[in-house]
Amino acid sequence: MDRLVFRLLFWLLALVLAVVIIVFSVSNRGSIEIDLWLYQTPPLPVFAVVLLAVFVGFIWGGLAAWASAGRTRARVRDLARRVEAEQREKAILRHRLNKLEAAEKQAAIPPPPSSAAEAA
Repeated sequence: MDRLVFRLLFWLLALVLAVVIIVFSVSNRGSIEIDLWLYQTPPLPVFAVVLLAVFVGFIWGGLAAWASAGRTRARVRDLARRVEAEQREKAILRHRLNKLEAAEKQAAIPPPPSSAAEAA
């Protein structure tokens, strides 16, 4: 149920964003000229420049967030390795404990009576 709600909210938000982008693009069809130092660019529509800047900023922000989370990802990998090692050690110790308990039970069983004691 929750997954359906999130999917519906996602598509609703995507639809609203698409409408906003379309309205913005239609409203800002005027041309501007960007004067770069080495290049001459043809006149571009205002909406193309703004949407390109937003897209580049979105990508740049995502890369910055990914890079800043690098230490956290490394720590998670290290902790996962440590957990696996601890689980292996736990399994080994549990196996040893089971063997010792079995040996203790064998030692706790009284020896069978000897035939001389039975004759008396």
